[in-house]
Parts: sequence; structure tokens; C-alpha cells
Amino acid sequence: MSELSSLYCKVKITKPQLEKFLSSPLEEPQLNENWLNFWESRQMYSKSVLTQELLRSYSDNNNQEVIDGWIEYREAMAFSDYDETAEEWQWGMMFFSENFVEMIPMFAFIISMEKYVSESAENSAIVFPFFWGDSDVSAFISFEKGKAILSPKVQTLNDVDSNFVEQTKEYLNNKWEEMAKDMEMD
Repeated sequence: MSELSSLYCKVKITKPQLEKFLSSPLEEPQLNENWLNFWESRQMYSKSVLTQELLRSYSDNNNQEVIDGWIEYREAMAFSDYDETAEEWQWGMMFFSENFVEMIPMFAFIISMEKYVSESAENSAIVFPFFWGDSDVSAFISFEKGKAILSPKVQTLNDVDSNFVEQTKEYLNNKWEEMAKDMEMD
């Protein structure tokens, strides 16, 4: 049995743009070359053909409901932190998924941020087994020139900028310590 991977996303986004994104309805993903190349590059058991029917978004009314739903699902240990000074949004979940089909709506959600984020080389999202010591990467999404790109080339943490990997691990370690303290108080 596979273990749940963690999801971490960090984007530069102004407060008004974040509010606009969160209040917007979810976008339906469209099957394109990026989705197909990404899907073909992944190793999975009983791989299905990626079709428009399989490519879907969450059923929430708006993007805020997606974040709220994950945060309310306590087992995911989700978080959402906005730094107004840095205009930076860091969010994700400690325990996300191990199933690519289940990940599709989240990838669609992340990709839909492309028209809201500020241009920055730091804008990225990663799904990897943070707790399990494995270097495999389920997904890496970068934002370049106004487009979100699911990378078909990133397979392991060695394929990701080492500074981003270290910042991600440090952030998740700190977040884990913070959440562990909250669990002790419950």
C-alpha cells in the first residue's frame, strides 16, 4: 500500500488577486498537450487513458470552498497562510493523496491560479512523500509567463531546484511542529 504524499504550493499573489481567485467559480480543466505529456510520464498501477471525462475539477461552488473543505478535513492536516508583506500564499496539506486520479481536481485547481498570480520564479507546487523519506515526486507545477505547467520531466526531488526543495521541507517541518502542538492540546 502506498502512503499519502504531501502537497505544498507557494505563489506570489496580491491580496486583491487572492480574494478574486478564492471567490471565483472553479474552472473545468481542458485536456491539452501538457496534461497528456504529464500523464504519460507518470508511473502508476493500472494506468487509465487520460480523457476529458477523467479530467475534472472539484464540485465546490468556488475556490474558497476547496481550501475550506481540505482544512475542515482534519486528517489531511491542511494549511493556508498568506503573508501580506511578502504578498505570498503558502498552502497545502500534510496528508494529501497517493492516487493520481484523485489528484486531478487539485492539479486543475492549482493550474487555474495561473491568471491570478504575480510573475515569480518561486511560484511552484509539489506533491511528494514528505514523511516517508522517498525522493519520488508525484507532480511538480511551475508558473511561467502566465501559464501553469505540469512538468512531465520532474520525477524525483533531484529534478527540482534544490533551494525550493529545502524551503519546502523547512516550511513543512515547521508546519508539522505547529500542528503537532495543536494536536497535543486537543
